[in-house]
Amino acid sequence: MRTGAFKIALVYIVMGILWITLSDRVLLALQSTFGAEQVFFLGSIKGIVYVLITGVLLYYLIVRHTRRLSESERKYRTYFDQNTNPMWIINRRTMLITAVNDAATARYGYTKEEFLKMSALDLRPPEEINAAIMIFHDLTKGINDIGVVKHVKKDGTIIKVHITCNLIDSARESLVMAMAVVENQAK
Repeated sequence: MRTGAFKIALVYIVMGILWITLSDRVLLALQSTFGAEQVFFLGSIKGIVYVLITGVLLYYLIVRHTRRLSESERKYRTYFDQNTNPMWIINRRTMLITAVNDAATARYGYTKEEFLKMSALDLRPPEEINAAIMIFHDLTKGINDIGVVKHVKKDGTIIKVHITCNLIDSARESLVMAMAVVENQAK
């Protein structure tokens, strides 16, 4: 997003400098033909035209950038949703699940709505909750290979899964993307 904003600002700056430089030269050349009052009026028109042109240009650039960003977000959401391994996006501070993919709902038996009301700790048996809290506390940037842990499915069945986590940069909150590979699949 930063590069898109930079490009938009750069185009605006270049267009502004070119417009001011070239249109001032035209007004200077017209001073000998027109009186001061007409040149002043043309200067005002020049400013209005500049605002209109740059307004349309900024609108076009922002719309184009927003479309590209939306398309990129859609692609990544599809990669997440269609991953064959159970995956969750978890708020690191609250440990609440904020997103879940279809593989997780199929493997664990919870609906998406049920998952979104759960904490990551709800997936762990009581004896592993303290360890899970420490894992969230100790996460670092990059891939965190947590190893094999126990998870509890909706029906109460305990399964062993190999967990990997990755911190996600977000302007608003610290998020964790977690992926579980069922232990018999991981071998």
